[in-house]
Amino acid sequence: MQSRIDRLENLVLSLMHQTGSSAPDQRARLSPSPPEVNSERATTQRDVSPTPSDHGRIRIQHTVVSYVSSSHWAAILDSITDLRSHLTREEETYPREPDLLQQPTSFPRPQLLYCCLMHETPASIVKSLPPRPVVDRLVSRYFNILDIAPGVVHSSRFLREYEEFWKAPHAVPIIWVGLLFGMMCLSTQLQQSFLPTMASPALGQLGMPPEVAESKATVDRYREMVVQCLILGHYTKGGPYVLETLILYFLVECFHLKDMEIGIWVLVGNIVQIAIHMGFHRDAKHFPNISPFDGEMRRRIWAMIVQLDFSISMQLGLPRLVKESQTNTAEPRNLYDSDFDEHTAELPASRPETEVTPTLYVLAKLRLITVGVKVADMATEPRLHSYADILELDHQINEARNALPSSLKWDGLSSTLNIPSQVIIQKIWLEVTIQQLKIVLHRKFLDPSRLHEQYELQRLVDEETQTDGLLYQSRWRVSSAFLNDFLLATSILCFCLQGHIDEQKAHIDDQTDTNSELVDMNRIRQLLKTSQAIWRRQCASSREARKAVTALRLELEQANESTAWPGPATALNGDVEHWPGVTSSREMDLSS
Repeated sequence: MQSRIDRLENLVLSLMHQTGSSAPDQRARLSPSPPEVNSERATTQRDVSPTPSDHGRIRIQHTVVSYVSSSHWAAILDSITDLRSHLTREEETYPREPDLLQQPTSFPRPQLLYCCLMHETPASIVKSLPPRPVVDRLVSRYFNILDIAPGVVHSSRFLREYEEFWKAPHAVPIIWVGLLFGMMCLSTQLQQSFLPTMASPALGQLGMPPEVAESKATVDRYREMVVQCLILGHYTKGGPYVLETLILYFLVECFHLKDMEIGIWVLVGNIVQIAIHMGFHRDAKHFPNISPFDGEMRRRIWAMIVQLDFSISMQLGLPRLVKESQTNTAEPRNLYDSDFDEHTAELPASRPETEVTPTLYVLAKLRLITVGVKVADMATEPRLHSYADILELDHQINEARNALPSSLKWDGLSSTLNIPSQVIIQKIWLEVTIQQLKIVLHRKFLDPSRLHEQYELQRLVDEETQTDGLLYQSRWRVSSAFLNDFLLATSILCFCLQGHIDEQKAHIDDQTDTNSELVDMNRIRQLLKTSQAIWRRQCASSREARKAVTALRLELEQANESTAWPGPATALNGDVEHWPGVTSSREMDLSS
């Protein structure tokens, strides 16, 4: 069977070669392999990805048409034939788009894209502010506890403007008022995270505890004020405070979001376009009319926009919007807000990275994204890449990990017992990002027989965000971005388990696949059972979690019907890092 597959593959590649549609270097990669190479295909890594191209997956349903690249978790699950029809029925049972007759408040996110009514004026918006002591507490919580967007707003300058605002509330730009409402909304959402668990959404507000219903109403009101301020300020034209307010509004819409909405990606697209229109993609040092202070703040804001673009695009399996060839903005410096202000004539040098400023995490994430964007582009490009390209990027990922500040490297939970929970989350998030890049990079070359023992970051995060866990105080950070990476890892393990089942059915294990003993499939099944239990608890609030539970149930049922799996072989003790196509367990965490 393997020989027949190889012959068919070579025939297809030969025909593609004859069409001449590929570039010269691609045609060289697509040339049929010599006969002596074919006999080794079952046990050696391919020179190019097994699929001729990466066109992704398009799903067409009634009124919805959606696309994701082939490295997206949904496309990976969809590639498992036995799951495809079941998951399609699951999506039809829980449709993503609301009925057109529903009220506007139930429209998909973000509200800014669906709000057409202007029923506020600048005066009425300012008048709607709560008393100053209430606003003071919310602003204090934003700067001292809620480190969700470090550096986007310079704390010292904002607090000076804040004092001036209370002296003449109607003299400030309406966009600045929107920025204030954004801070208030995020602070209220943080407070909401520590209230009693909400009742089922089907019960509505009547089924909520009074304090929860009141908090939800406050968040809705503050969010509405941000939207009204953006519209009144003609935000698409850009200007002072526009990008800061849009970024905070983005975070408001995503704060409790478990399933990423396509509208959020559209919002990020608007933010990117407005930022480019305002020249944020060019470094301020080239423009003498931009002060050192404004130049550094522009770098901070652009760094945040690049991260939003990368994160949301990866979650949705869509191409990025920011192109590195079109930008030269430098990374921001590792500085505290107290290190510079509007009167600074020359920026101080960046602090050593042993000093953990609020900006350090942004810098660490930005450096991972520098190689991450190459991985994302490779995953979404509809052309072939050689395995040498994959190994080169894998090397760059390892270098990026080694270059992380020591204070933000993940060394296991035991090494984090004396640091704040938000720093632990940052360390885990950086490690999850690295593992996500590894999975996406090696996706096309993945072979079920080349998996090895995994860490269990999903289980760790789930356990430690429970009551009294080390991450309990920061559990609100486990949003759609975290869940998407866990979904990707879950889908990869499903794919590998299905591949092993297919091999057993075809009796290939006994004939040609000598590497199948390198992985303990019982271990994978146990990891998937643990993952299934975690996803099941999140079904009430996440459509994607329901899809994961369905896929895992079907896969595990099929696995239970199959024959017993081989245990881990002694070959695991070998030098696996030097086998073709193999990444060591320290480098690839498939269960994250």
